[in-house]
Amino acid sequence: MSPRRKAPDPWPWPEDSTLDRARRVAGQYRESLSKVDPDECARIDAAVIRLGQGWVVPQPVTADMDDLLTVDQAAEYAGVRLRTIDEWRRRGLVVVTTPDGVRVTPRALAEYQRSRRERRASRVA
Repeated sequence: MSPRRKAPDPWPWPEDSTLDRARRVAGQYRESLSKVDPDECARIDAAVIRLGQGWVVPQPVTADMDDLLTVDQAAEYAGVRLRTIDEWRRRGLVVVTTPDGVRVTPRALAEYQRSRRERRASRVA
């Protein structure tokens, strides 16, 4: 009997982490709910925001790519916890030290996340 071959992963974004996948799926459900029952969607949005999971609610981008964000603002901008930004800094996220403290640009966040996706994709390939 020949060994069974593993079927290829049908996910269209092979560079996504498990968390990225879950967020994409949650976003699709939220988008559908907002069309079918906007009031219920708003109620759930408010509840998850109170629980510290505001990432699920799409936010308009309000920063230039070269704006200097505080670490707290960077975490909010990226939809992650403050300690995640601290971990990314240890792993190579480029920051700017100013007299007012550490700052991060949206460009640096995007570049760091892009490089992480590329590393994950290269491991999958």
